[in-house]
Amino acid sequence: MPKIVGGSGPLDAKVVFVGEALGAEEERIGKPFVGASGELLTSIMHNSGLARETVYITNVIKERPIGNKIEQFIKFERGKVVKTQKYMDYEALLYEELSKTNANVYVAIGGVALYALARMDRITKRRGSILHGIAGIGYKKVIPIIHPASALRNYLFTHFIRFDMRRIVEESAFPEVRLPARHLHIEPTFIDVMAYLHSCSELPKIGFDIEVMNEEISCLSVARTPYDCMSIPFVWEGRDYFTVEQEAAIWRELAALLENPDILKVGHHITFDSTFVFMKYGIVFRSMKCTMVQSSICYPDFPKGLDFVTSICTKEPYYKDDGKKWFKFGGSQKEFAIYNAKDSAVCVESEAVLDAEVVRQDNTAAVERQTSIIPSLIYMQARGIKADKKGMDAEAIDNEEKVKALGIALNNLCGYPINPNSTKQLQEYFYIKKGIKPYVSRSTGNISVDAMALKRIGRKGYKEAGIIIEMRHLLKINSTYLEMDMDDDSRIRCSFNPVGTENGRLSSSKTIFGKGGNMQNLPPEMLRFLVADPGCFLYNIDLEQAENRIVAYIAPEPNMIDAFKRGVDIHKQTAGLIFGKDPADISDEEGSSSIGGGLHSERFWGKKSNHELDYDMGYRAFALICEISESEGKFIVDRFHSVYPGVRQYHAWIRAQLNKNRTIENCLGRKRLFTNRWGDDLYKEAYAFIPQSTVADIINERGLAYVMDNPLFWGIEILNNVHDSLVVQISYEKVPLQQHADALKLLVNSLQTPLTFRGQTFYIPADIAVGRSLNKKLMKKIDMKGDVLQQLKELDI
Repeated sequence: MPKIVGGSGPLDAKVVFVGEALGAEEERIGKPFVGASGELLTSIMHNSGLARETVYITNVIKERPIGNKIEQFIKFERGKVVKTQKYMDYEALLYEELSKTNANVYVAIGGVALYALARMDRITKRRGSILHGIAGIGYKKVIPIIHPASALRNYLFTHFIRFDMRRIVEESAFPEVRLPARHLHIEPTFIDVMAYLHSCSELPKIGFDIEVMNEEISCLSVARTPYDCMSIPFVWEGRDYFTVEQEAAIWRELAALLENPDILKVGHHITFDSTFVFMKYGIVFRSMKCTMVQSSICYPDFPKGLDFVTSICTKEPYYKDDGKKWFKFGGSQKEFAIYNAKDSAVCVESEAVLDAEVVRQDNTAAVERQTSIIPSLIYMQARGIKADKKGMDAEAIDNEEKVKALGIALNNLCGYPINPNSTKQLQEYFYIKKGIKPYVSRSTGNISVDAMALKRIGRKGYKEAGIIIEMRHLLKINSTYLEMDMDDDSRIRCSFNPVGTENGRLSSSKTIFGKGGNMQNLPPEMLRFLVADPGCFLYNIDLEQAENRIVAYIAPEPNMIDAFKRGVDIHKQTAGLIFGKDPADISDEEGSSSIGGGLHSERFWGKKSNHELDYDMGYRAFALICEISESEGKFIVDRFHSVYPGVRQYHAWIRAQLNKNRTIENCLGRKRLFTNRWGDDLYKEAYAFIPQSTVADIINERGLAYVMDNPLFWGIEILNNVHDSLVVQISYEKVPLQQHADALKLLVNSLQTPLTFRGQTFYIPADIAVGRSLNKKLMKKIDMKGDVLQQLKELDI
């Protein structure tokens, strides 16, 4: 017979916690939540001002499931809930138990408890929401939280539970469900819309959100305050909502509102909304604020979606599934309009809460900097880059022929046809037929034949692995790049995300129309097909060895600094120090180093070390990435740190800073709060933060925003950003070459503005190359210390 354990605590408690089932410790001791997850829950409760002795705690399932598998009682699968009779018996027992309590708030700990108390699922989305309980508990107030057992596995969940526990303490003061009283104007008349928009024209700030369906704006919302918002429909139940004349009048009124620089427009991922409106209607947003930018800078480790921001900044219960369901299955148009209106309302409410947190963290400048690049992103997304479509098509055909030839060679080696993308076939061939010990993915824990596994297999002498890697590479080049779907004007476009990484770098992806792709990780094979428009030059402005340089100066590392000051090739210097040779004698020729089977040059290993070892990569990981033996990897890593001891000192300084308040500040004043679990992974993230975020902030503030805001850059088009570089286009037919030279000098001077950090003052040089395409082999480097105009006049490209 299983051991049955009931609840504990005072029945008149203001807060009742309901968990899922017993664990091993709970079964042994005979009390709920006394194991590791119970200790974590108790700790968070106490830190939030809630004593465990004052609450009542119980579980839905009063026994320990065999093997801790809750599925023996209840399963959640594909929108269905499958309950056993035993579960229903325990649920009835729970309701009887809770009828003896009269708390102000009932806390559902985990998905099973959320279902039992509120008949809802998706705990990670609904966590923190203030909900109405079901009849079984007298419709009492319910707040779900993620189970502490999940937080023991995923440390970030600990912070989410803390956010929610503070809300639980607040809500324990009263029994009513007090949700935000929002006046949502739904199904407005034309007169209502015009009057509402006119009233917004006198406000300092509004919320804004669009909903796109079939590549058109189906509705949009405007919020005067967090509690007063209108959803303006253009399509209602498949039909136009307004006449053509009325819709045109509404868009004229919207244009006046959105282009007014005195009215702040607040939205979540407003880069997307403003780009779409610009591309459809030519309306240019003036004065914007993005809650996604704010939240990403305040809480870089946390989810970036509006649903999460809403959960920590407002008391609006989770509602985002309403919109997703409507898009997928249809339904009530009125409910969709309410969803649209709420998006604007919660954005305005969240903006004020996040603004206070931005000020508290002293990150106002960082938010302003990241927001200032949005106009540049809008332009780059709308403009795109011209592509040589014919050349891409021809290259794709050539790659197909190469893949066929490689496939024949692979099949000959294997003895039978094998699909290079079939996980099952490759596992059977290498791990069963060839008897190789299976490689397990560190990220998934599953047996793997991914690129890293194939590299390891190749190092054992299996040529098949190398062929498969090459085939996969060619197939990916074709499917992801050469055969990408682009617009009819043969321009490649993308969607830019201003908070692509935790360190301020942009990211990019396909447009909302499914065209284009990631423009920031283009392989060299693709760059030569990105070409200038007729009569134009493309300029690639690149910060020279930016991250290495920042590490050198802020560490500080004297040997690195000396090389940069003397203009020595830092990669040759590193190789020279590793191999005990004069940097001048370091060879650039492939095969000049015996390391790695003699495939690379001596300089290659200096470059690889500089790129990988500044952030404390271990020798095993270095060896794996570089496809060399661990003994060779250890030799290089040990030598690198012996000749550059300042790098280790930098790591120690970073750890000391983290120990103070988990916060690191970069060279431009951006502060990042590190909230993940202590350990090597967190330390490595922190080592990379200052160099990577400083480079991103320089490019953003002194590049993207500087060009867009400066009238001296008339005729200069920014087309792309790739982490530490910018691509700009200037017409040589319409813009005098003197203006080219002047603009390039201004931009370089801006990017090279000196930095001062930890007593060191330095700058990062900016290199410029010019060409008719982005093919690095054909672009001509410009010496910015020489006569730039004369160099441009002498171009033969």
